[in-house]
Amino acid sequence: MNLKISSLVLLACTSTLWAQNDPDSPTSNNDQIYVLPAPGPVVIDGKDDDWDLSGGVWSYNDPTLVKKYSLWTHMMWDDKGVYLLGRFHDLSPMKNATRGKDFMQSWKADAMQTRVIFDDKTPDEHQMHINLFYSSSESQPYMIVKHGGFKSAPPYDGTGPDRPDQQEKYGTSMEAKGGKIAFQPWADGQGYNMEAFWPWSYLRTSGQPLKAGESFIFGVEAMWGNSDGTTMIHRLVENLKNDQVNRIFFFRARDGWGRAIISEKGKIGYTESQKQLQAARLKNFINYDTVGPVAISYELPEERDVTIAIDNKDGVRVRNLIGQFPRAKGKNTDYWDGLDDAGNAVPPGEYTVQIVDHLPIQLKLFNSLYNAATPPWPTDNGRKIWGSNHGFPTTAASRGDVTLLGFTGTEGASGLMRIDANGLIQWNDFYELLDVTLDDKYAYAFSRDSWIKKTVMRRYDVNTGKIALFEDAEKSPNSFLPIEPNQVTDGTIAKSGGKIYVFVRGNKLYRMHPDTGAIEAQMEVPGLIALDDRDDVLRGLFEDGTIQELTPDGQKKSVFLTVKDLKDPVRFAISQDNKRIAISDRATNQVLIYDTTGKLIQTIGKPYAAVDGKRPAGKFIDTDLIKPNGLDFDSKGRLWLAEAEDSNRRITCWSPEGKLENQYWGAADYGALAGFPLTNDSTKFIAHGVEFLLDPALDIMNRPSQEKPLMFHPDLSKTRGLVYKYQDHEYAVSVPGLNKQEYVLIAKRNQDGIFKTVVRIEYGDARGKTPTPNSVWTDLNENGQVDPGEKVEGFAGNRHYWSNGWMRPDMTFITPDQKVYPLKELSATGVPIYDFSKPQTLPNSFPPNFSPNRSGTIAMDQAGNVSDGINFATTDGRKGSYPNPFGRHDAPAARRGLLIAPFRTNGVVENIPGIGSMTAIGGDRGEWFLMSMDGLYISSLLQDSKGDVTLNENFVGQESFGGFMWKDEKNRVLVQLGGSSYRLMEMTGLDSIRRNTQKLSLSSAQIAEGIKQAQAKAAASPKEPAALKIARVEKVPIEPVSPDSRSQESLIETAETALIQESGDPSRWFRVALAQDGKNLAISWLVNDSSPWKNGEGKFTHAFIGGDAVDLQLNLPGRGPVRILTAPIAGKNTVIYWQKKADKKDNPTTYVVANNESNAQNFDVVKILDKAKAVSTVGARGYSVLVTIPLSELGIDSVEAGEIKGLAGVIFSDPSGTNRASRLYWHDKGTGLVSDVPSEARLEPKNWGPIQIAK
Repeated sequence: MNLKISSLVLLACTSTLWAQNDPDSPTSNNDQIYVLPAPGPVVIDGKDDDWDLSGGVWSYNDPTLVKKYSLWTHMMWDDKGVYLLGRFHDLSPMKNATRGKDFMQSWKADAMQTRVIFDDKTPDEHQMHINLFYSSSESQPYMIVKHGGFKSAPPYDGTGPDRPDQQEKYGTSMEAKGGKIAFQPWADGQGYNMEAFWPWSYLRTSGQPLKAGESFIFGVEAMWGNSDGTTMIHRLVENLKNDQVNRIFFFRARDGWGRAIISEKGKIGYTESQKQLQAARLKNFINYDTVGPVAISYELPEERDVTIAIDNKDGVRVRNLIGQFPRAKGKNTDYWDGLDDAGNAVPPGEYTVQIVDHLPIQLKLFNSLYNAATPPWPTDNGRKIWGSNHGFPTTAASRGDVTLLGFTGTEGASGLMRIDANGLIQWNDFYELLDVTLDDKYAYAFSRDSWIKKTVMRRYDVNTGKIALFEDAEKSPNSFLPIEPNQVTDGTIAKSGGKIYVFVRGNKLYRMHPDTGAIEAQMEVPGLIALDDRDDVLRGLFEDGTIQELTPDGQKKSVFLTVKDLKDPVRFAISQDNKRIAISDRATNQVLIYDTTGKLIQTIGKPYAAVDGKRPAGKFIDTDLIKPNGLDFDSKGRLWLAEAEDSNRRITCWSPEGKLENQYWGAADYGALAGFPLTNDSTKFIAHGVEFLLDPALDIMNRPSQEKPLMFHPDLSKTRGLVYKYQDHEYAVSVPGLNKQEYVLIAKRNQDGIFKTVVRIEYGDARGKTPTPNSVWTDLNENGQVDPGEKVEGFAGNRHYWSNGWMRPDMTFITPDQKVYPLKELSATGVPIYDFSKPQTLPNSFPPNFSPNRSGTIAMDQAGNVSDGINFATTDGRKGSYPNPFGRHDAPAARRGLLIAPFRTNGVVENIPGIGSMTAIGGDRGEWFLMSMDGLYISSLLQDSKGDVTLNENFVGQESFGGFMWKDEKNRVLVQLGGSSYRLMEMTGLDSIRRNTQKLSLSSAQIAEGIKQAQAKAAASPKEPAALKIARVEKVPIEPVSPDSRSQESLIETAETALIQESGDPSRWFRVALAQDGKNLAISWLVNDSSPWKNGEGKFTHAFIGGDAVDLQLNLPGRGPVRILTAPIAGKNTVIYWQKKADKKDNPTTYVVANNESNAQNFDVVKILDKAKAVSTVGARGYSVLVTIPLSELGIDSVEAGEIKGLAGVIFSDPSGTNRASRLYWHDKGTGLVSDVPSEARLEPKNWGPIQIAK
């Protein structure tokens, strides 16, 4: 009887669940939860081992996000009260900085808020709003109750009147009645449990338990905060009557709250039904099923990732069926349709099936160096990355307890930072600068900005780092100085007497107004070197060794100090107590510190002459300097100093006694492209030519890494590669080198511990009037000079854009076009000797692909198998390729088994169980792909920047050009990632790899059936509209649609609405509708976005790189290509207009990368459309925006029916809201680039689609 009743309950629950929860809807949308009888005594300890978990409700906004943002809610009851358990999937669990006394703010981070009513609409009604959270700032759990509605006087909202009487009777805490709450983090760090007990004596006026079959009102709001618990980044609403309930103001939507039903029986099976429903929903997003008439069966010992590939009888790969697809424990069957990777039918016959399975392969942080950020990767709090990635530190400035640091040569890295006394970044900005000064309110930066090719002054809020706009709109946000940036070699900035002074060395002194940015005067000041403004006094350092106070007109007023014997002074600073003066001298590489009488009291660094602008090779003496530049004293009397040298990107901090307190390195070269792992010593790493001892006690989230510089190897400072130990010698081999690198170095560590080049392989250039041949220099006598007989010319081989070749640990060298040069011998002193006149030919190879957009780079294992990560050829005669259908910037969303923009292999690892050897090919959107050397897709690593990313150590972003994979001396597989630091990771899970080989026969009938099934699958794929339409309406709308609406109705009544969805990721989509009423153009947007409407860019001119934005591009008659982009800039919805060419220029702007000026994008007009209006609404699942623009603003006097070309798209932010993560556009799918400002600014009408205009 009991079994029968339980089965009936299960059937009822399942039927209810599926009737009320549409599997085609992405959101959970439950409207009831079962409160099960407690199976026994329940201990409130945050654990669930004493719970009946069969009645759970699984809540999520998107089935693809359940491992990041989802909640299992369980409830039980007994004669004492109600038990509540929340199981939160949360990657930063139990982070809520709210204190108990501020509980009304607890919704801003990890929390649950329940809306509860007992005895609804009776005299005994008890309405409660229960806040449950763990205060991470107090290490204390809280359960705090608000009674009744939210207003004490009419008009009331839906919750009715406040109930101070109940507040007095019950209090805000349940503890007095026996209520309890406890939290418990999960062991894997991926979530936490929240467990609570609510006594009947507190819940009901009568104090009596409800009976089985009765119910009470119950609704849930769940919140997820950022990593420090200060900001909400995700929210969901659950247990609501229907999808029309207002989710944004759910706390007031009393009539929309669901119910909790007291169940007589437990073990009802509801939890399992919820799992089945989520799986069905997930299949609408990610379907891992295979189709075809040919069955391939195999057994798995547990849930694993599986790859299947099919070879013909000649060993040629014909089909890569699945790659890293998840499969369940036990027997599994996949299906082949008899087609090859190109969709063509293969011949009938015999085939070999390769099946590889494994547990998840993962990366965990091993160490990090050359970036002093904590941590040195973006987080949900922003991109607080230390230093520049194309340049070096330039300056330091301090006032009171505020210290600022400046850098030049930035691309998405820090140009300006505020740090605290421990060197921790408080805020940062990404625009490069030469010098900075500050007052109590603002920081003022002077920059030769290579990104806009202008010399500018900017100002920032000194407390927040936000750009502060000038009062003069013509100058906002930049005040331009009348000098070309390429003419600026150095300069300084000061503030005195309410004015800003910018001095460009070799040019002029400019006096500017700090509020408007206007230049008030330009002055010649002979002999001036640099400015300083301690205590608001304008002073200058002069070539005669004097420091003089200056008048507002740049005239010498009085001598403050005279010093002697300066060689090449460049900057100076005065301590905050006015007792010490520090001068940086570039000629001697020292900082000289004087008292106010001119007496030398301290010297930092020994005097020496730089070698080719760098430190001398050999032992790194960290108290010596190279190119000391900007400097300043903080409030503790410590000196902060910038060293302006690319191979020594270091900020140092010196005590008042002149002792080195700390050194702060970074940032790594763009993409971390200047590193050398020591494969024989995992305690060391070479970055920018500096050999470091890694931090043995890394605490990267709380303090900068403490790597110790040991040696400097100048030959390695401008390249990258690996260090091998071979026959008792250490060799640094610069493969695969930098982008477009034309040489390969083999550097041997000499008796002084310095890596010196002993072999240089140089690729020539056959183009032009003076072609140069390939050549090889072997320094047989190790004297560093080319002696007779040491250089040969004419070897066979060509370089690749992404690679100069590969070298195995046995020193065998292979060129990118597969010419093999084995090591012939070592000289008596260990110099490698090769015969470059006799290249060896591989017994099995593939045609090399030298395209920079769709190719990999050569790698070879010890057995002689070769792969470029896409193609492979083995020594036993097999060959083939893996599908690579997309270029660098047109790929859709990442999915398992899909290569995304691969371009360079990053190493070879041998002796892997099941597969032997493997390589890793890096993708341009941040992922790496592990490929066996016989072409099997093993696993992806890291995160695709276009997806829903988690900003942690496994995210590197686009253009992560650097990186290596190797086995260390302890047989661990280590990885160096590209990014802002040399981030070192350890790879785990490789020991679980297994391979299974099967034979199968394919018939003609199976092929015919497979073709039919494949055609049916292709026909079911969704398609975008071929054209957009601008409808004619009587009046354009004035408000956007609800951001949580998932209705298919048009966003503008009578206008057609287009749905644009990311291929491979149906959770990333937007809808857009356009209409005009003869006076205004309206664009209505609805965007599905898990981090909605965030844009951290302070300058409207660069809003397209700061995060969320909606973008309409039109080819307007009479104006040509224009862009109309809307984004939340500094908290205000802003409509920005770009026009490529115009007779009358308005804020003309150039977007350019310093190392690729040929790609510069010039716009004659970049302005805010002040007459345009943008209204936005943010919801739980995304945002909506309505943009209304007077047609006159677009130069349109009257609307004629017709057609123009255009583009509509959405730019998505990363979770921090400070950077763009991906782009999704209608019609043009080659718009995915988010790592090159000029290319992102470019307007390309030839790629636009038709937009039809209705009159």
